[in-house]
Amino acid sequence: MRRIDRIYNQLLSNFYEFTLEELLSKQGNSAQEIAEQLEMERSNVSFELNNLVRIQKVIKIKTFPVRYVPVEVVESIFHKKWDIKEMEVEHLKHPFNHQINQTIPTNPFELMIGAKGSLKKAISQAKAAVLYPPNGLHMLLLGPTGSGKSLFANRIYQFALFSERLKPGAPFITFNCADYYNNPQLLLSQLFGHKQGSFTGASGDKVGLVEQSNEGILFMDEIHRLPPEGQEMLFYFIDHGTYNRLGETDHKRTSRVLIICATTENPGSSLLKTFLRRIPMTIHIPSLEERSLKEKIRLTTFLLGKEAERINKNLSVHIDVLNALIHTSKFGNVGQLRSNVQLVCAHGFLNNLDSENVVELTVRDLSDELKHDWILNSKNFERSKEISEYVNIKTIISPIVEDEMTKIDDEFSFNLYKLIEEKIEVLKNEGFSETEINQYILTDIHLNIRSFFNRKTFPNSNLLKFVGDDVIQITKELKLVAEKELSCTFDRKFIHFLSMHIDAFLKRGKQIDVLNAQETNEIRDTYLKEYHVALIFKEKIQEFFNVMVPEIEVIYLTMLIQSIKSLEENKRVGIVVAAHGNSTASSMVEVATELLGSTPIVAIDMPLTVSPSEIVDSLIEGIKQVNEGEGVLMLVDMGSLAMLENQLEEKTGIKIKTISNVTTSMVLDTVRKVNYLDLNLFAIYDSVKKDFMELFDKQTNSSSIQKALVSICTTGSGTAKKLEEILRAIVSKVSEEPIKILTVSSIKLASNIKEIQKEYEIIATVGTKNPKINAPHVSLEILIEGDGEKIIQQAISNGKIQYGGGQIRANIVVQELCEDSLRKHLVFLNPYQITVLLLEWVQNMQDELGITFSNTFIIRIIMHTAFTFERMIKNNPIAFPEDEEIDDKLEKIYEKTEKTLKSIEKKLGFEVIRDEKLFIATIFAEEGVLPA
Repeated sequence: MRRIDRIYNQLLSNFYEFTLEELLSKQGNSAQEIAEQLEMERSNVSFELNNLVRIQKVIKIKTFPVRYVPVEVVESIFHKKWDIKEMEVEHLKHPFNHQINQTIPTNPFELMIGAKGSLKKAISQAKAAVLYPPNGLHMLLLGPTGSGKSLFANRIYQFALFSERLKPGAPFITFNCADYYNNPQLLLSQLFGHKQGSFTGASGDKVGLVEQSNEGILFMDEIHRLPPEGQEMLFYFIDHGTYNRLGETDHKRTSRVLIICATTENPGSSLLKTFLRRIPMTIHIPSLEERSLKEKIRLTTFLLGKEAERINKNLSVHIDVLNALIHTSKFGNVGQLRSNVQLVCAHGFLNNLDSENVVELTVRDLSDELKHDWILNSKNFERSKEISEYVNIKTIISPIVEDEMTKIDDEFSFNLYKLIEEKIEVLKNEGFSETEINQYILTDIHLNIRSFFNRKTFPNSNLLKFVGDDVIQITKELKLVAEKELSCTFDRKFIHFLSMHIDAFLKRGKQIDVLNAQETNEIRDTYLKEYHVALIFKEKIQEFFNVMVPEIEVIYLTMLIQSIKSLEENKRVGIVVAAHGNSTASSMVEVATELLGSTPIVAIDMPLTVSPSEIVDSLIEGIKQVNEGEGVLMLVDMGSLAMLENQLEEKTGIKIKTISNVTTSMVLDTVRKVNYLDLNLFAIYDSVKKDFMELFDKQTNSSSIQKALVSICTTGSGTAKKLEEILRAIVSKVSEEPIKILTVSSIKLASNIKEIQKEYEIIATVGTKNPKINAPHVSLEILIEGDGEKIIQQAISNGKIQYGGGQIRANIVVQELCEDSLRKHLVFLNPYQITVLLLEWVQNMQDELGITFSNTFIIRIIMHTAFTFERMIKNNPIAFPEDEEIDDKLEKIYEKTEKTLKSIEKKLGFEVIRDEKLFIATIFAEEGVLPA
């Protein structure tokens, strides 16, 4: 298949089951998204997508980033022929001028599971809000993650159509405030639109969602992510029905919109009171635990019916499977129930590939976690008896045909089973036998398992249920080999995917070679390291199972290793909360996960009766459990636990940072940062400590006199205030001991210092004037140049000052100054994140060039390079002068610059052009750098 065809087919499959509302919200795929799915270069994908636009097969939506959607998808969803003159548009608009027949014959609320039970009050409130004259009441939906708030909002929309409070074809626009949480300007632009030139990057006028939702409903999910200025603009619009696009001052626009908001948080703590007063109807959506047994059974059988519709076969479900799905204590919401159902069906599908009409689901198809709970639960007989009042020992569940009344939001935007059927048809046409087809499809399922199990919704239970103990044993050995050869750390997904693949290989017998010689050679050449590891795997598998492993299997192993590596790129920091008491830590973690969703976090409760050795064992187990390869942050209640950090690192081999005096607020802050910010362990650690520094300053010192660092400036503010921030960061990096940071004026410095010495032990002073006391002083020049931070660190640790010796790496001073400057100028990039990335890059350049840069030069090169990436995002790069000579020295520096920048380009998802890299290399050359 040609590359352009592969890209087009991927684009088609991505939007195969989209609704009108989903398409208008998504607005297509970016080139980067398709590149990641097909593991191609983004530039190649972009080239082919634009070719598809030229041949009028794909529509180009000129958003940021640019997005693409197939013409046939839009024509199918819009129910009209697309105008080929509009192959490039600003955005997809609701097809107002073609009224879709949306007459709904039945009250949609009556069809909801729980309409006469747990949802009765919520439905009554929603009806009242929709029918309230003259235009309805705005609503706020409250409920835990996965409880069905999005589905309920859609039912409100359908009821508004049913009751004729909205006209047929009225828009229903969905917007997730969290998508733009870190960029309030773009968030407001999405909501209200903007005028050309209103901010950097605003190259044209943009229609906002408020305007698109006119005469319809705007559903705003995660409303607690809407910043205060956004809330103010929204309640002004609610009050007056008018608004301005960003950058407009002379034009009042009007729109009539019913707003439905949704949040998992306490609205009183996350939303302005003035905003809440404009949302008169608050509706609670119950969690799964709040629903009756009958409703849980109906929900479960409904979800199974949806999977039966995907598979296009009946499901024969044993009562024990329903028992385990319904009564497990681990999921807690409808979203997780759906994930468990899909996982059971996936395994059942794999075990029933030869069955023509029925897929049988038994206990063997449960995940290990559910199976373990089911086996150990003493109430199984009693629960099965309760369930038997509603279902049989074996219940036949037929496919539920999806229509607007039964449609549910789905994380899985494709039908795995339908894709498999399509591939079977292709293989039949190629002349493969039925046996060969089944073998190939089984291989294909395992190779693409990461596409089936969405990472965000992947259950905590592992997938080892697919394989035997011998496969698990060899896979664990291969994991160690891969980590050693590739110099990286894999998490448990490596065991999941590789063990399933090996199990499939052992079962399918004769290997079907479906790749041509050119493709296999390309894989070998592209993934040299992974291919080398696959060859080692081959030898070990052959020896362990006494089988022959053909070359094509080595190629598949290479592809699988590379796929798993790509999944590892977005790892998160793990969190361990440890506190003395029977349930102290568990309570904090429960609150955090309920409010902010799932994250790699574990609670370690430590009753006073537990011995120290048991505490260490529990911590080791917890650290290993949450580790995803990015290290673990421990939040503990006592400083004594922080002293275990080095011991735990040695025993686990995992990087650990520890913060004492844990509180529920601290756990919430940490979970929020891990879930929503792309920060490494040290950045998360520094950020949490900064936010809770007042707490640390109040900690009592073990000695009678607390230590202090003194920041000195002429006025006692300004520069000294910035120095105070830098000193806090240095302290948090090297010491758990509470050290007070004091800011004083250089005027009457001697008397000020004497007063401070009465209460504190001054371990160092920093600033514009030396007080000449028995403590080291660091001037601003020394601090910025580089030696100052080292002096302060030594003063904090042991008071012994040693000059010279050892390489001084890019430090906190650089990070603070760069971040402070970039925060004022960057529009699209996160200043904190790009500073961390560029500090790592500068260190790599120092290693490549064999030289140590001064802090002033590091600040200069980081600032320039950050603005380079910003220009690339805005598609506004600068050209290197054509008459500028590029000698051998500059060319060699350029090569090293290009090499070291690749990791940042990969993380940011785009490349820097050669001209911009030449400018960066020129800065190094001007510094007198000689390439090694």
